[in-house]
Amino acid sequence: MKWLCLVLLSLPHLFAVLNPYKVNLELLLQEPSSGAYSKKDAISVEELWLPQKVDHFDALNNQTWQMRYYRNGKYHRNRGPIFIFVGGEWSISPGFLVTGLTHDMAVENAGMLFYTEHRYYGPSLPHGEQSFQLDQLQHLSIYQSLADLAHFIRFQKKENPRLRQSKVILVGGSYSGSMVAWMTQLYPDLIAASWASSAPLLAKADFYEYMEVVSHSIRLSYGQNCSTRIQKGFHHLAKLFDENHILELLQKLNSCEDYEPNDPLDRAAFFNGLGNYFALIVQSYSSNIPQLCETLLSLNANDEEAFEGFLELLFAEGKRSSDCQDFSYKAMLQLFSDPISGIRAWFHQTCNEFGWYTTTERINKSSTSSSAPTFANQVPLSYYERLCLDAFGPEQTPERLALGIEQTNNHFGGFQFNQSERYAEVFFTHGQLDPWRSLGKQKGNQAIVLRGYSHCEDLGGIQVRDSVQMNLAKLRVMSFLRRHI
Repeated sequence: MKWLCLVLLSLPHLFAVLNPYKVNLELLLQEPSSGAYSKKDAISVEELWLPQKVDHFDALNNQTWQMRYYRNGKYHRNRGPIFIFVGGEWSISPGFLVTGLTHDMAVENAGMLFYTEHRYYGPSLPHGEQSFQLDQLQHLSIYQSLADLAHFIRFQKKENPRLRQSKVILVGGSYSGSMVAWMTQLYPDLIAASWASSAPLLAKADFYEYMEVVSHSIRLSYGQNCSTRIQKGFHHLAKLFDENHILELLQKLNSCEDYEPNDPLDRAAFFNGLGNYFALIVQSYSSNIPQLCETLLSLNANDEEAFEGFLELLFAEGKRSSDCQDFSYKAMLQLFSDPISGIRAWFHQTCNEFGWYTTTERINKSSTSSSAPTFANQVPLSYYERLCLDAFGPEQTPERLALGIEQTNNHFGGFQFNQSERYAEVFFTHGQLDPWRSLGKQKGNQAIVLRGYSHCEDLGGIQVRDSVQMNLAKLRVMSFLRRHI
């Protein structure tokens, strides 16, 4: 039952209201895995801080803040390349500087290793404890963060004579994979080449393809019988809501009494939160898909009753150790409104620059999926638009979101491009099971889709237990980057 424990990593205090959406959302935004390492391995890693301008584009604003980064110079030789693993929407840790493919390339090429932290994540806060206040979030953007990275590179070369002639290689995964690709366009004079793992490149509000790939990946990993049970389960839940028969199940799940099934926002929040669980398994714990399916299929011969029993298992800990579980829209909104949370920072970026909302309402959309989608058409784009509005105020309108997405795509070009003319110095990799690959570069000589793998699973070093295709892909990445050193 290891897979089920994923939702129970942060247990509530006794006799408290539990937010059942929190842990899954935090895990979806976690740092990618570099592989196992020990404290002894990390001895050579230094934690350092670099002053950065709060606003790189306002000459009259001289305010600065401290950006955290890690450095490992253990393998570096004079004029050896600089390898920078670029942080994304997470708090960084030393892992990528002591293990993983980026580390191995630095060992092979006598390189200097850095790991940069993105503004507004971890302790890299431009406005300290006030950073997540609405008026202070104005300095959170992809352009400011890429300018941070450009200043970081210039600073390191200026301050260290042994790095002045060094070529710079960027590596990133997920959103930071997008960053390293976009960095090569905005600052081509600073970057020799980049490797973008699992990088979405097309900004898109209504990202319904994400959950469709989640369903497809479950079917691909285990079989049609599992995805069918999930599909029938979600449609059964929708029918219970439609016919006002959901209260009995909610009581079994120890739902708080103020949950309102007839409120469209409460209903969408429930389905969104449940969908996030399946998204988390596929995106970050894909090796647990078989255990998930075996548990689902072992419960009851009837698909509908089996799915209800599965939900009772899924939310069992919250039932035992809290007064009630808050499945309401208010509970979901609370996660994006928390004034000390990186979740709020990431949501602000999506509301202004990317969208990337995992909707499941597929009305009048061109799709290859069946007419009965797995997740029952319960989470519309309007739900996320309302979350943006309620989290960030009346100026955070759907029109503002659409304009931000348009500007991002106009600036960086989306994902339909001729790579000989654009991003020629970038190598793209994706996992076949990864829902994010739908918005990434998947074709061409500098793109690989890895069968049987999911999100950012290629960032580790070459390992015997990996498939031949995976290890050959890593060798191709290393060869590509080596040519640019």
